[in-house]
Amino acid sequence: MKFFKNSMIIFLAIFAGILSFISANTFRHEIHSYDHGLGLENSPLPIFEIMGVSDKPVITKGDAGTDGNKFGFEGGQAIKYNDEYHLFTTEMVGYPLWTKTILGYWKSKDGNAWERVSTVFESSGDFTGKDPRACLWSPMPTYDAQNGQWVLTYVAYNSKPNSPEGWYRNYNGKIWMAVSEAKGYGGLGGPYKNKEIILKSGPESDSWEGLMGTDSFYPFHSRDGWLAFYGSSPESVGLAAASELTGPWTRKTKINPIRVHIENPMVYRLTDGRYVALFDGCGENRKIGYMVSDDGICWSEEIFFELEHHIEPWWGLTRTPLGLIQESEDQFTVFFTAYNRDFYEIPNVWQINDDSVFEGYFASVGMFRLRLIR
Repeated sequence: MKFFKNSMIIFLAIFAGILSFISANTFRHEIHSYDHGLGLENSPLPIFEIMGVSDKPVITKGDAGTDGNKFGFEGGQAIKYNDEYHLFTTEMVGYPLWTKTILGYWKSKDGNAWERVSTVFESSGDFTGKDPRACLWSPMPTYDAQNGQWVLTYVAYNSKPNSPEGWYRNYNGKIWMAVSEAKGYGGLGGPYKNKEIILKSGPESDSWEGLMGTDSFYPFHSRDGWLAFYGSSPESVGLAAASELTGPWTRKTKINPIRVHIENPMVYRLTDGRYVALFDGCGENRKIGYMVSDDGICWSEEIFFELEHHIEPWWGLTRTPLGLIQESEDQFTVFFTAYNRDFYEIPNVWQINDDSVFEGYFASVGMFRLRLIR
């Protein structure tokens, strides 16, 4: 009897240990599925493979349409409509760098030869901190099916010289919404008319939001209405929600921030229902990457593209992806911006007020192709 009791005790202890192990691993899996950048281990398999990278920029200094563009391109969105590529992007046309900007509209039939069509909006370039539209960034067109017109969201900042307290070239960012004055899909090219500010810093801001204010905004349709990734310094992004594209937009404070050390995420839905968010990996990673989600709220860990392994780089620093364009069932095109030199190598780059250190820097537009593999 004593042996039987001891055997039962040992059996129950082993069984309890097995249950504990299963429970712990199940819990860990649930954490992975709902990891919001808390540093928990999660290494998803890549869903894309790189098919090719452009061996030179598709838009660069000296090309038609770049006259007067001092520092190149950064941010914005490329889409394909009516068998043409359309690009809305920020043109860093002059001094001060990252302050004097134009939102430009470009078109291409093949993705290689581009024509500049128009200026959508131009910043004032004010460097005193007084003008809330001193610099304009990140033009993102989204079709509003409910109202039958294109909506263009973009960021407007104040700007002034940096100080020991912070980087002030782009601060107090607000998200503007403009609408095309031409109804229907054919109104993509505008002209666009400013309507209202739909997201800004204030009493409703989350505690992690910083000096830059709202520094990016990308809306996408979800199963329960509209969601949008929005960003703020330092290099963090969260989610906001709305029942309609035109708002009102409310931050999802309880789960924000979704990620750190990424900027300008842009979300696309694959034909199987999954969401893919492309982003700029910032100074932490200096690569373009993506995340995957089943619902647009819970995202995988970041996966980065190793573009430099496929071609001798013509760039010194990759910056912003400009969109995921589906070409066929499993083929995609991504346009991106990249500087010829890496400005992170400039000592104290975020404290500098002397633009002469940026002489010779230019950000061009490149392209790479992807294939969906899982």
